[in-house]
Amino acid sequence: MLVFNKKIFLDRDDLSEDDFIKVSLSPDNVLVPDLYNNLPGRSVWLPASKSMITDILKKEELKTYFGIPDILTSNFSILIEKILKRKILNSVSLTKKAGYLVMGIDAIKAQLLDKKHCLVITAKGAKSLPKHSIFSDKSVFCFENFFDQKDLEKSTGKNKVKYVGIFSKNFKKTIQVDLNKLKGFIDNH
Repeated sequence: MLVFNKKIFLDRDDLSEDDFIKVSLSPDNVLVPDLYNNLPGRSVWLPASKSMITDILKKEELKTYFGIPDILTSNFSILIEKILKRKILNSVSLTKKAGYLVMGIDAIKAQLLDKKHCLVITAKGAKSLPKHSIFSDKSVFCFENFFDQKDLEKSTGKNKVKYVGIFSKNFKKTIQVDLNKLKGFIDNH
């Protein structure tokens, strides 16, 4: 489903802007993901799903909406995935600088014992978090296998980082929205 007007998100309870990727058209007719919500001009919102975006790009609706004969979209889903990953890892870095990031499974468990809301990101290849444990609480959100260990190491400035926990509601919400969007572009999910 394409959304042509942001007002639709206010009018419909069944749609959330958090489930969509905002896209703008550049002056040279290239679709550009506006994941930071700061590009000028006309925009549309596409579902945060690689397969749905691929289907939408094959149709004429976007060309008609933007009033042009062709839209360049080479590797569009790959571009969205890369931008989302970079945005999330930058947010993880900011969370660390703000003092709301905990690294390592034991440190995360210790914070969770205080009943804090948490977002846990686990690197590819790390041991999965146990189901039926403190990590299955409804206030804990876990995302596994989205990033390589080296990505988490670079964003935290530490070595051997396989698990990070975010303990700030504001950072958690922002990062979780982006992780949910990224989920639609990761092949193993």
